[in-house]
Amino acid sequence: MAEADIITAIVSALKADGNVAGLAADRVFGGELPDAETAHMPRNCIVVKPSGGVSIATGSFADHDTQRLDLFSYGATPFEAETLRRVSRRALVNVRRRVVERCLIHWVEPAGGFTAGRDPDAAWPTAFQSFQVFHALQEV
Repeated sequence: MAEADIITAIVSALKADGNVAGLAADRVFGGELPDAETAHMPRNCIVVKPSGGVSIATGSFADHDTQRLDLFSYGATPFEAETLRRVSRRALVNVRRRVVERCLIHWVEPAGGFTAGRDPDAAWPTAFQSFQVFHALQEV
């Protein structure tokens, strides 16, 4: 059985949400912003990155785990970046016991508050929020 890819699943869940797609189209990426996209920035897009965090499955034999993810939303203006973050938050917390890209996601919850500002390298408007995802480790 293959290992489930939680980053790909979260990217797909965001792309499938009508409100997110209405703002970002298909510009939702896992890991980092593709080089080809930087020429068009700043504009609405999302980058989902894995980050650290404590697993709630530690010490169990469950074939499930939690993963902390960081969501970076970008926009042409600070308002657009923050709007995209809010819409993305709503899309993610509505993922409940759903299979996305062969990954069973039990829930997605905010892992703290949010922040907004500018990308430190390019000064693009950005908003940020972390999430915790409980998911199956094996594809279904």
